[in-house]
Amino acid sequence: GTGGAAGKTADDPDEPLATLSLSNDREPQWAMRPLNQEGIATNWGQQTPLETWWHLAVVNDGRHTTLYVEGCPVVRNPKARAVGITSVGLPWLLGGYAYGGRIDQILHGRLGDVRIVERALPVTAFMNH
Repeated sequence: GTGGAAGKTADDPDEPLATLSLSNDREPQWAMRPLNQEGIATNWGQQTPLETWWHLAVVNDGRHTTLYVEGCPVVRNPKARAVGITSVGLPWLLGGYAYGGRIDQILHGRLGDVRIVERALPVTAFMNH
């Protein structure tokens, strides 16, 4: 769903409510609209080389969201409080990016294991060992 569909119109209302994607420069990005914010909270990683497997993890401890690449927190994690993820009850799109409710980009690559859990995991529990 979009920010606009959820009534959150700060920033770009056509942006999705949550996305884990790669920028045009191959930078991992986690962007979402927390329940406690009108705008988009974004975590940015650094450019990743082609033809390399990377482990990404997004952890929210109920207060802040941290993006990890290879078990290390990225430098550009926001400090603002981020509680929950706004939803409009639609399914998640895995391997693609929707803008304005339409698929805009797809991942040309491989996805390995995907794990979504109900609690914040410590780095030692990541699937990169």
